[in-house]
Amino acid sequence: MNIKKLLEMSHRYGEDPAYVLAGGGNTSYKQDGVMWVKGSGAPLATMGEAQFVRMDVAKLTGMLAKGYPTEDAAREREALADMLAARLPGEEKKRPSVEAILHALFPYRYVLHTHPALVNGLTCGRDGECACKRLFDDRVVWIQLTKPGYILAKVCIEAFDAAHRATGVFPKVALMQNHGLIVAADSVEEIHDRMAEIMDALQAHVTREPDFSPIQWDKDKASALASEFGVSVFCTNAQVRAFVKDADAMAPLMAPFTPDHIVYCKHVPLFVKPGDDLPAAFDAYRKKHGFAPKIVAFEGLGFFALGKSEQEAETARLLFLDAMKVAVYAQAFGGYLPLPDDFTQFILNWEAESYRQKVAAP
Repeated sequence: MNIKKLLEMSHRYGEDPAYVLAGGGNTSYKQDGVMWVKGSGAPLATMGEAQFVRMDVAKLTGMLAKGYPTEDAAREREALADMLAARLPGEEKKRPSVEAILHALFPYRYVLHTHPALVNGLTCGRDGECACKRLFDDRVVWIQLTKPGYILAKVCIEAFDAAHRATGVFPKVALMQNHGLIVAADSVEEIHDRMAEIMDALQAHVTREPDFSPIQWDKDKASALASEFGVSVFCTNAQVRAFVKDADAMAPLMAPFTPDHIVYCKHVPLFVKPGDDLPAAFDAYRKKHGFAPKIVAFEGLGFFALGKSEQEAETARLLFLDAMKVAVYAQAFGGYLPLPDDFTQFILNWEAESYRQKVAAP
């Protein structure tokens, strides 16, 4: 198999922060019953051939006909074992993307899955499903909020089969609520065309862009606050300042929009007001959630992104800014719609996402 086209597609979207941040997004290629799919946690921007996992398509699609436990932990444990068993000989040390089953069910050679903020303005909007129908008609399948991995593939194949029966064509594009989009085709060129169509339509529909223009800020105060943390990155600009104005302005960011935001920023920031006891607030957050915050926002100033390394803190900063973009874009689609708490708790405790975060961490 000539992997050049797959690598070119992976790098093109992985290098563009409008489409992919950190270890998010995945790609695949199929030929003669074998699928090459991105390894979990590997960055698309720098993917090499060795970071793709070769898998048996028939074994992956066969999982959709199997009965699994309804309880989350048991189902995910069994589904993971079956997914890993679908690796070809010699691939046993590699971990495929959790969405490998979803990739396998498309009868097309190439698949691209990304989480652009512009797209998620719609998928995380209260009017997202109706807007999807208005903008794309039957060219795009809408997938209701669904847990990622095996359950998502199961829901998708049912929706795709229904669309196939209705239109006579197996779908090539799906928008997934509070998740992102997936595009499939037999050529990379068609992938590019369909991505451009989606992005252009959404861009023409949004009512305003996030304003990340620089502003004046109290550097001495930020430096003093930074001394309270370990490794951290401070961020402020016009859009950040608008969100940290007060508790009401912060409301859209006090629950996550997508699994990526949970993985890299945790599910809720710590919001601190002037006069608050920062060490006490930090300790209370840790006791409540069982871990330290990744984002600490200060009313009227900006926010700190925290991490075990500068790279981890910077990744958290980028994903929190991404959440701001989603919140702004969602205004054009009925207002913001965050993930419900039960879904959030599933992601926080899901082994597959814990693995992805561990591999992606420097």
